[in-house]
Parts: sequence; structure tokens; C-alpha cells
Amino acid sequence: MEHLFQKLNNIINEYDNFIVVGHKDPDLDSLGSSLGLYEIIESFGKKAYLFLNDKNLESYNSNINQSFQKMEKDVVCVNDKSYKKIVGKTLLIVTDTHIPERLEYPELVNLFDTVVLDHHIKSKKYIKDTKFLYIDTNLSSMSELITYYAEYVNIDLDNVIATILLAGIEIDTNGFNLKTTSRTYEAASTLMEMGADSILKQELLKESKDEYIKRANFIRNSFMVTDSIAMCITNGISTSLELAEVAEELLTFEDVKASFVIGKLEENLVGVSARSLGEIDVSETMKAMGGGGHSSNAATQIKDKTLKEVKQEIVDLITKI
Repeated sequence: MEHLFQKLNNIINEYDNFIVVGHKDPDLDSLGSSLGLYEIIESFGKKAYLFLNDKNLESYNSNINQSFQKMEKDVVCVNDKSYKKIVGKTLLIVTDTHIPERLEYPELVNLFDTVVLDHHIKSKKYIKDTKFLYIDTNLSSMSELITYYAEYVNIDLDNVIATILLAGIEIDTNGFNLKTTSRTYEAASTLMEMGADSILKQELLKESKDEYIKRANFIRNSFMVTDSIAMCITNGISTSLELAEVAEELLTFEDVKASFVIGKLEENLVGVSARSLGEIDVSETMKAMGGGGHSSNAATQIKDKTLKEVKQEIVDLITKI
């Protein structure tokens, strides 16, 4: 990866300011990789900004809210209005997604030179006209990549940021059970050496009782589509993260090798989160429905279809395998 990191170093040296943004409905991998990049950029003597509405943290997942409460490092956040005050040659760095619609404010990619760093399978809807686009589907997470980058530029990350990165790796690997290589463990070890706190990590990974009960109710209503594929249809409006969490938990049950979780993200937008232990390639099904992802971690979003219609489409695709 030395060539990649040297390329990024050269690009960073071209600009004065940097806006770092992850995907909307951020998880700890998106937040951790964004904060890690933020600190790496600062080590170059440059000015970095995190695109995140920190005044509305309560609207995000509780893990994200708690992560910011634990932060002692001063992180400057901008939103869709305050970014306009940034003066100077500015670069936008997008992490943990390469799809414009997955950003809180997609218009950003049309306003600045853009670098995209991701680990999901490339979608047809990827951000075009970038200064640099890097997608490595062999990585467990963006937190893993940013850990390598921090090591390359020889900086010790803030201990809370290191902890969030470690939590991001743990979430995206489902507890080091999926997409995990020896290098993934090396990244985790590096973060521990930088000061990541395993107790704080467990605090960040905790969830509220209400969140647990809500997910348990979804799982209770799940069913088997085949002898090895589970499916769940959620009620009400859910977030992408909630769908992903249910899909991952379904994999912990006996005989389940893959899972598909369907739910409404908005009134006219249905989301699907798919997970696999590796034997079944869920990305093929998601790509056929306009989405994408990794063979064991994929998703899609579908407009103007009912939950029943999306369910039947998935069942039809599965039975053709």
C-alpha cells in the first residue's frame, strides 16, 4: 500500500483545506475513518473539517453521539451552510462510500475536487470526475485502511480516535468473524499500541435497552427462505444501520449462512441489507437489484416499491441460484 499512501501524501500537499465526510446514518467505521483522516491531515500542517452536524448528534445512532461525548480532541465540524465560509484551495475526501446518494449532502462532490476511499464493491452509481478514486474490497473496513495510513505517516492517533477505529473494525467484521485477515488483526494491534482503550470500546459498542428490544422483535418475526437463508421484514421506518445490525445478528443462528433484511428507510424508499458467512455471495443479488457491496456484506435501496414486492424479487433471485 506504500504507493497508495504516497499518492495520498502528494495530493494532500496540493491543498490548503480539507473537508472529510463519511456516509449518512454514520456508523463507527464511517466516523472512525473520517476522524483518523482528519488527524492525519492535521499532521501535515493543513486545516481539516469534518462534515457532520454536531449540533444534532441526538439524531444519530447512540454510538456516534457517545463517541463525540468522549472526544477531548478539538474537531471542527461543518454542515451544509457553514462549509461555505472555508476560504482557500479545498479538497473533499469521501470515506466509507463511493455513492453520492449515500452522502448527507450529495452536492458537495460537485463543488470541490474529490478523493474517494472505500471498501465496498463498486456500484454503477459511483462518484465520477474524481481526482482520485480508490476502492479495495479486500479490506475489512475503512478503519483498517486509515490505521495503515496513520502508521505509514508515523503518527500516533488520539486514543479516543484509535478506540473508535478499533470499534469500527469490530463492527464491520462482526467481531472479527467476517472479512478478517492477518492484516486486520495487525491493524487492531497497532490501534491498541496507539492507546485504544478496550473498556471504552465496549462502552461505545453498547446499545440502549430500547434498541435491543426493537431488534429482538424484528428477529422474532424473521423466517427461513431456504434451508440456509434467513429473511426479516421490519415495520415502521428504519435506518440502514438498524437493517445491517439485524442482518448480522441473524448470521449467529444455527444453519443460517446468509440473511436479507428489508425495511422502509423513507415512506417511498425500501432498503435491503444482506450478509453472508462467505459461502453465499449476497452481492450478486444486491447488484441485480441496483445495489452492490462485498460478497458477504451488501445492500441496496429501491424507490416506489412495496416491502412485499421487494421481498418477492429477492426470493425469485435466490431461487434461481
